[in-house]
Amino acid sequence: MKFTFTTEINQPFNKVAALFLDKNNLKEWQKELLNYECLSGTPNEAGAVTKLDYKSVTIIETIIANNAPNEIKGYYEHKAGKKTIMVHNTVHRFRELSENKTLFELAMEDVQFVGFLPKLLSKLMGRMFEKYHQTEVDQFKVFAERQQ
Repeated sequence: MKFTFTTEINQPFNKVAALFLDKNNLKEWQKELLNYECLSGTPNEAGAVTKLDYKSVTIIETIIANNAPNEIKGYYEHKAGKKTIMVHNTVHRFRELSENKTLFELAMEDVQFVGFLPKLLSKLMGRMFEKYHQTEVDQFKVFAERQQ
C-alpha cells in the first residue's frame, strides 16, 4: 500500500525543514507523543534509531537516508507491547514553492500490517488511518506557521 499526504506551509523552505528536523519540536505538533529517546546514532542521520512513545503505540524509527533539507527517509516499526503490528517506509519531502511557501509531503510506502487483528482493523478502519496521517501533516503546518 502507498499513501501520500501533503500541505502547503506559509513559511520559507529552510525554516520549515529546520523546524521538522528539530526533534525538540515533535511534541508541539504530534499531540499523541509522550516521549522520544535516541537509542543509537545521531538524530536524523542515516542509521540513527529513535524510540517514540505515543499514547497507544511505540514506534521505532530508523533513518535510512538524510538528504536534508529536501527529504529524509525512514523505516518505522509500530509496536503494541513487544509485538510488531505495522511497518512502513516513509519519505518526508520539502519543496520550495515561493519565497515564503513550502510544500510538505509525507509519502508512506510498503505499509504492512502484521498479525490477524491489525490486518482486520486496517481493512475496517483504513480511512481513519489516512485521516490520522493527514491530520498529523496539518498539525505540523499549524505549528510551523505559528513560528516567528
